[in-house]
Amino acid sequence: MKRLYDGGLHGSTEPWWIEEAGREQPTAPLEGAVEADVAIVGGGLVGLWTAHAVLEQKPEARVVVLEAAQCGDGASARNGGFLHGYWSSLRRLVELVGPEDALQVARSAEGIVAAVRALGEDVWLEDEGMLLVSTSAGQDASVREAVAVAEQLGVPDEAVLVPQAEVPLRSPVFRDAVRFRDGATVQPARLVRAVRNAAVRTGAHLYERSPVVEIENGRLKTQSGSVKAEEIVVATNAWASRWRPTASRLAAARSAIVLTDPVPDLAARIGWEGREAVMDGRRYLSYFRTTNDGRVLMGSATGSMARAEETLRTMFPALSDVAVSHRWWGMIDISSDRFPFYGTIPRSRVHFGAGFTGNGVGPSWLGGQLLAALALRQEVRSPLVRRHVPRLPPEPLRSLGTVLVGRALLALDEAENADRRPPRLATFVAGVPQRIGLRIASR
Repeated sequence: MKRLYDGGLHGSTEPWWIEEAGREQPTAPLEGAVEADVAIVGGGLVGLWTAHAVLEQKPEARVVVLEAAQCGDGASARNGGFLHGYWSSLRRLVELVGPEDALQVARSAEGIVAAVRALGEDVWLEDEGMLLVSTSAGQDASVREAVAVAEQLGVPDEAVLVPQAEVPLRSPVFRDAVRFRDGATVQPARLVRAVRNAAVRTGAHLYERSPVVEIENGRLKTQSGSVKAEEIVVATNAWASRWRPTASRLAAARSAIVLTDPVPDLAARIGWEGREAVMDGRRYLSYFRTTNDGRVLMGSATGSMARAEETLRTMFPALSDVAVSHRWWGMIDISSDRFPFYGTIPRSRVHFGAGFTGNGVGPSWLGGQLLAALALRQEVRSPLVRRHVPRLPPEPLRSLGTVLVGRALLALDEAENADRRPPRLATFVAGVPQRIGLRIASR
C-alpha cells in the first residue's frame, strides 16, 4: 500500500480562508520510530474529528496523526464552508439505501452544529439554514422532489417550499426554492484550527510535514520516521483516489471558487440579510454564501474559476461593479454513488473513509464518529459502512469517460439555462453512467 501522498493534488492558489485565519506554526515532523494505539493518516477535518472522537471515548489511548503538509492544506480549508448533513440529499439517499436507512443516515449526521459549538472557538458559525434555488425550468423538479420526499417520509420540516416571491435574496434568474433546516456556514480554515486544537488538547500527537509513503504490516512509514500501530485510519480525501484499496470507487475532480471584495450595501443590492447558504439545481451545481465581512463567495462544481465568476455575474447583475479579489481551486474525491463510504481492509486493522464528493465539512464529523468506532472495534451498523459501492471503470476508460460525461453534463446544464432543447448526443452520453450503475451528476 504505497504512494499515499502526492503534492500535485493541491490547488493552484492558497484560499482566502487561510489568509484570513492566519497560519498556525506547524508541528515538528515525525522523526524516528514511535508506537500508537491508533495512527491516523491525514490531518484534515475527517482525520482530526476521528482523533478527537477516539480520545473522547478512550482518553488513555495513544493517538498519532500524520499530516503530509499542514492541517487544512487540502480540501478542508479550500471549500465553500457549507456545514450540513444529508437532509438535502434525502431523495438520493432513498434511492441508494431505502427510506428507513436514509432517515437513519440523515439523523446520524445532525450532530455537526452542536459539535462545532462545543469546540468553543469563533469559526464564523451562521446557523441560518440552506436554500436549493431553481434557476431554470429544468431545475424546478429538484425543488418539488425535495419537498415531496420529505413529506412522504414524515419529516416535512426538513424541506419547506419557498415560493419565488419569498426567496430572501434577489436575482433575475431565481425561481422557487426549498429551504432545508439543516444548513449553516463556517470559516473552514478557522474550523480546521478549532478541531486541530481540540484533538491536541484531548491528547493527540500531531506530526505535520510528515507524508506517509507506505503502510505495511501495521506500520506506517514517513520520509523520516515510522509508526507501529494497532489500528490505522486513512482519511486523505482526494489522495485516496490514488490508493489501491479505495481507488476503484473514487475519482478526483476540481471545484473552483471566486470571492468578491466586501460589499457594505449587500442587503440593499440583493437582500440576503439572513445569510443563508445557497446552491442551485444544476447537475454541476453552483454554491454561494456571504462572509462575516460582507463578501460574496461563488463556487462551481465544474472546477472552472471562469465559470464561477460568470455565474456570479449572471445571478447577481446588481454586483457587476464589485471586483473579484480572490480565486482558488482544489481537488475533491468523488465516489461512484456520490456518498462517502467507510470500511476496513479485509484481514487487516486498516480503516478508511473516502468519497465526500465536495460535501465534507459537515459529514466529516459523522465520518470521525464512524472511523473512531471502527478503530475502537465497536459494532458499526451505518449504511455508509455496510452498503455496496460500485466500482468505476479501469483506466484509461475512467479518465476518458470522466471527460466525455463531464462535457455532456455541462451541455445539458447550458441548454437548460438557455431554455433550449438539450443536444441528443449529450443526453445519451450523460445517461451512460446511470445505465451501468454509477451516479456522477449532483441530481
